Amino acid sequence: MTKKIVVERLGQSAIVTINNPPANVWTIASLQGLAKAMDALAEDPSVRAVVLTGAGERFFSAGADLSLFESGEPEHAGKVADAFAQAFDSIRNFHGVTVAAINGFALGGGLECALACDYIVAERGVRLGLPEARVGLIPCAGGTKALTDRVGVPWAKRIILGGEHITADQALAIGLVEEVVETGLAKIVALSLAGKVREQSPQAIRVARKLIEDSHSNTLAEQLAQEKAAFLTLIGTEEQLEGVRSFTEKRVPGWCGQQDDDD
Repeated sequence: MTKKIVVERLGQSAIVTINNPPANVWTIASLQGLAKAMDALAEDPSVRAVVLTGAGERFFSAGADLSLFESGEPEHAGKVADAFAQAFDSIRNFHGVTVAAINGFALGGGLECALACDYIVAERGVRLGLPEARVGLIPCAGGTKALTDRVGVPWAKRIILGGEHITADQALAIGLVEEVVETGLAKIVALSLAGKVREQSPQAIRVARKLIEDSHSNTLAEQLAQEKAAFLTLIGTEEQLEGVRSFTEKRVPGWCGQQDDDD
């Protein structure tokens, strides 16, 4: 695995760090490294949550290494776009919770990486944006949809078409991030959010995530039908029975594959 992606385990959580200083730009090697790292973590049921962050203090990630596009060859650019899609899909497809800890500028493919996560925590003083149009490009890793889904069409246009770099406080106000913290605290707070997942059923989380992600294309009647069907698939499972037993017995549930932090 490339040294541009560093993985650390902390109990049932993992920290994945983009490690390509000074700006933590994405290369094909680092994108492939991210995909491999996330796929490996996804195969381990004891990993319940992943926090993604950037090495250093100034950048989460400044996006793609623009030398990847200097040739102007569509075939090569297509391979780069595929590498971005595979890397960020590996985040979206992870079985647990993913949290982006934005500790510096998150621009272009850097912000798209964060948008692939379930939650985003940003430090005060950072800047976020999708400025690809400034170099004659557009977001190619799901940014146009992921950003629009979070902030709505007008703000997505303002950020992408206007090339604005918005502050953490602006991002919080428009729903782009879930929490703003002081400098140096993003990873700590992200780990705290990630840690909350250990009390939740892994199976229920997987089912609920799919329902949430599909809800935008469903009517209420369709969503209710899908919820009922999904709800009934959980009834009688080992995790559902353990969840009810642990609640009535006033103890922490012992989910399948769960280990203590000291293991």
